Amino acid sequence: MLNEIITKSITEGANLKGYREEIRAQLSENPRSIIILDDDPTGTQTVHDIPVITEWTEETLEKELLESPVFFILTNSRSLQPKDADALARIIGQRLKKLSDRHMKNLLVISRSDSTLRGHYPNEVNALVQGLELKNAKHLLTPAFFEGGRYTFNDIHYIQEGESFIPVSETPFAQDNTFGYNASNLKDWIKEKTEIPSDQIASLSIETLRNDATESIISILESKGMSHIAINATSTADLESVALASLRCKTPLVFRTAASFVNAISGIAPAPLLNGAEIIAGQNTLGALVVVGSYVPKTTEQLEHLKKNGKAVFLELDVFNILEIADFQKEVKRLSREIDELLRLNKDVVFYTSRTVIKGETKAESLEIVNRVSEALIAIVKALSVRPRYILAKGGITSSDVATKALSVKRALIAGQVIKGVPVWQLGEEAKYANMPYIVFPGNVGDKRALHDLIQKLE
Repeated sequence: MLNEIITKSITEGANLKGYREEIRAQLSENPRSIIILDDDPTGTQTVHDIPVITEWTEETLEKELLESPVFFILTNSRSLQPKDADALARIIGQRLKKLSDRHMKNLLVISRSDSTLRGHYPNEVNALVQGLELKNAKHLLTPAFFEGGRYTFNDIHYIQEGESFIPVSETPFAQDNTFGYNASNLKDWIKEKTEIPSDQIASLSIETLRNDATESIISILESKGMSHIAINATSTADLESVALASLRCKTPLVFRTAASFVNAISGIAPAPLLNGAEIIAGQNTLGALVVVGSYVPKTTEQLEHLKKNGKAVFLELDVFNILEIADFQKEVKRLSREIDELLRLNKDVVFYTSRTVIKGETKAESLEIVNRVSEALIAIVKALSVRPRYILAKGGITSSDVATKALSVKRALIAGQVIKGVPVWQLGEEAKYANMPYIVFPGNVGDKRALHDLIQKLE
């Protein structure tokens, strides 16, 4: 019965007109610089023709603020320990505040995080608010991400698997070694993470977003005594309803959202999916490189399907072989040399970490192990001498580290999506492989065929 009710809400929402034109008019009358701090590169999975920068010096931020009405800052903060994530959010907030004052820019800052509720919350958002000097800012929590099958209904966040909707706390994502949690109800999740009293946590229902006037929604956003508001949404129109109210709201707001909300608040319409010819136009005819670092079950399922059905050469990085420095260096040299040889022979290479998850005794140790594995991936890609036809990186931390640390990307243009929820970047001139297509494939997106079908699309 629940599946039918949510499906009906999705279908009815898809038929609503929405508020995109009103949002664009509001932004035209009262311009905002919309800046998205992305805690890994997967937040670019719904937009197109927007830049993403990977450094945040005052000079870099100023240049982008003056040139781009909407842009992403890739912080990769999900890979950091909490105190480091806080320090990063605070310093970016401080610099943005300074630059907005200098150039008289009105800012709208989004903290984009995982649609399955994994990430540094609330500490990262609180630090950002401190840096921006937003007094009494309300948190709007909006994890709905329709392209990835994430919906919030009656305050409960669901993941769609086939025709079923599963409360997020009942999925493997809630068992994350570093960012695990117990609640699927967003109000309970906020309380679990923040210990804020229940009477300070509100929600906006789908009925309110679809049936009430914008002024009524604004009054809820501006209500005193509420510090955190969870947003229900099963359609783009729902997100646009709260986005329009947010733009007209007088109370300071800070947004913790998934990727779909970026389109809603900026008035960006979805673009058609890119085709294979568009992506690889002008590239060489050598092999392509696929780097798989994500450990979530969905990624492992996709990798196994690709092994059974794909034409690529598969190379495994045994995680146990990189925990000692001497073994680490040997593995890097061996795998880099082998990948180079295969790419020269026009062989597509799928390079992946062994699927055994090594857990630390604490959350901090588990995160440290993840980063150690990522260091190996970076070193191997950095040592390559042959330019692939394209690079696809699977997993949030993996795709960030390969881009910034192995390929030295400072700025890229989000060209669009190759499949739903999977963005393609065109790398900048400063990158190791200038103007190369770089595909950011989130670990938790797609069915078991998705990775195989995407690679086939680019053959």
